[in-house]
Amino acid sequence: MQPFRVICIDSSDRPDGIPTSKWITKGEEYTVIEISKMRMQGNLLGFKLEEINLDSCFPYQYFAARRFGIIASPEREWATEELDRLMEEAEREAVEFPEAV
Repeated sequence: MQPFRVICIDSSDRPDGIPTSKWITKGEEYTVIEISKMRMQGNLLGFKLEEINLDSCFPYQYFAARRFGIIASPEREWATEELDRLMEEAEREAVEFPEAV
């Protein structure tokens, strides 16, 4: 996966397990280096950010993708396509395995 830029649109409700020094800031830009489904949070999509290392914040390893907007640029259209694909996959899993959600 190629890294891509996002902007934080929602920094509310910081979990107690993440210190303020490792929390995102609304309006700040970040670089997504990994996308994953967060199984412990009902398969929400999560972003791992280049700028913030959450390794010491287990179980928090990703930020919810809903907290960010993708910065538009023609060469990053694949990012939107990949997120759409992952959303469709998560929706299919929710239908096939409703008890897991």
